[in-house]
Amino acid sequence: MKNFQISVKFGLITGIVLILYSVILYLTNVNIFSPMVSITSMLVNFVFLIVMAVIAMNKTRDEVFGGKISYLNALLAGFILMIVSGYLGALYNYVFSTAIDPGYIQGQLSNFIDSMEGKIPEDALDKMIESMEKNTDPSRSLLRSAWITPVFALIVSAIAAAFIKKDKTNEFPA
Repeated sequence: MKNFQISVKFGLITGIVLILYSVILYLTNVNIFSPMVSITSMLVNFVFLIVMAVIAMNKTRDEVFGGKISYLNALLAGFILMIVSGYLGALYNYVFSTAIDPGYIQGQLSNFIDSMEGKIPEDALDKMIESMEKNTDPSRSLLRSAWITPVFALIVSAIAAAFIKKDKTNEFPA
C-alpha cells in the first residue's frame, strides 16, 4: 500500500474539494434537482475526478516507480483515489442528510416538483417523484455507494490507465 500513498492523499483532497463544492451548492440554495444544475454538477464532479486520477497516476509513476508504471499499477493508483474520494463523499452525504440538515433534500425535491407542475403530465411527474424519493433515502444511498463506487472506479481507472504514458525514462530532453 506504501506505493499508493499518493493516491490516498489525492483521494482525500479530491473528496474534500467535492464536499466543499456540495457545501457551496447548499449555502447558495441552488435547486440541485433542476436539470441544468444536475448536469453541470455531474460534469464538474466527473471531470475533476478524472483530472485528479490522472495526476495521481502520473505522480505515482514518476515519484514511486521511477518514471515507469505498469498498466495494473496505473489502474490501482486511479482506483484507490476514486475509492477514497467516493467513500468520503458518500459518508459526508449520509451525515449531511441524517444529522446536519435532514430536511434539505426533501425541500429541494419539493421545489423541483413545484417547478415541474403543469410542464409534464401528472402521471409522469408522480413516477418521477416516486423514483427520486426512493433514490434520495440516505441509508439506501450509502449502501448503493458501497457497490457503485468500486464499479465506477474500476471502469474509469481502467480507461484512464490506458492513456497514461507508461515509460518516461527514455524521453529526449526538451
